[in-house]
Amino acid sequence: MKKLYGAPVTPKWKLLIVLPLVIILAAIIVFTGFAVKQKDFNKGMNIGIDFSGGSVVTIVLGEKELGKSEDFNKHLKNIEEVIKDKEIADKVVAQAKEKGVNVNTDAIEGSISYSQKSDTGENMSIIVKYDNVSKTFDKDNSLTNARNKLIEEKLKSIYSEDAGYDGVSVNISYIGATASAKLIKTALISVFLTLALILIYIIIRFEVWSGLAAIIALAHDVLMMVSMTIIFRVQVNSAFIAAMITIVAYSINNTIVVFDRVREDMKNEKSLAASQKVNNNAIVDKAVWETLSRSVNSTLTTMISIVFFAILGASSVREFALPVIFGLLAGFYSSLVLAPSIYCLMKNAADKAKAKKKNASTKTKKYAGM
Repeated sequence: MKKLYGAPVTPKWKLLIVLPLVIILAAIIVFTGFAVKQKDFNKGMNIGIDFSGGSVVTIVLGEKELGKSEDFNKHLKNIEEVIKDKEIADKVVAQAKEKGVNVNTDAIEGSISYSQKSDTGENMSIIVKYDNVSKTFDKDNSLTNARNKLIEEKLKSIYSEDAGYDGVSVNISYIGATASAKLIKTALISVFLTLALILIYIIIRFEVWSGLAAIIALAHDVLMMVSMTIIFRVQVNSAFIAAMITIVAYSINNTIVVFDRVREDMKNEKSLAASQKVNNNAIVDKAVWETLSRSVNSTLTTMISIVFFAILGASSVREFALPVIFGLLAGFYSSLVLAPSIYCLMKNAADKAKAKKKNASTKTKKYAGM
């Protein structure tokens, strides 16, 4: 066999899994810290109002006030300051204590998850969605309603006629979870069904070890995407589910290219030295280096587009783009490092067991013939 194009990858699998493990550990620490601090599981993973419910403030300001992006940002900042107002939070905390509920201001302050312009002309409005007070402290929504009332009163004072605004309407409404359990269940079924179909396809086209390695690599990609989402506090909503399904469908491409090259090199190696033992690690390492430039180019071209989406897009677009970026990086790593290494571990173990069984069978026949 010709000399490899670069350093061997597959024998170093113990070292290469350190990075994913560190990321997972960091995600667990961040998740635990936020969940414990605010006594809410949803806060650990920054669950969006798509899944946990929330409140919506709508302020009709007209195109004159919202027509320019700098005007929109100015009003959005005003609303955000009110939603996070410490004085409002303290008043709600005091009301909670009267009911015997012990809660801190961090759990009361709202967190904006979505903002946009709506309608045109004189009816142009700014719509902002933010989370409700956790059900841990507010089982009957009384604290959320009290907070919303105070927020509405303060916004009305800011956008009153005395403050120079004419005919501005402010409205806040409470909403439940827009993404039901059925949506989550459907998304999870879609992911597992995709994994099953990919496994069947790769087993048919390649072999069972390739299929299992590819599925494990895909699971790693999803886990990395979730972990990075937790670490960087990206909101988890319906856009995240879409990103997860996208990565499951996309990240398998580079892995299939590597295994396709492994299959071709394996055939060539067996035909050149039919009587010799095949070195699985050497063949797989060679395939990794042969497909490296292709994997880099395909990932890089996709990454450029999605990065621009993340930088220039609205918050809802960014919530889709960032998890996709995490998934692309994880998929690039797993296709060139984890999947080949896992394949070699399983393939070598299977070949060793097969050889051991063959030797045992040969000895049995030998003794039987004596």
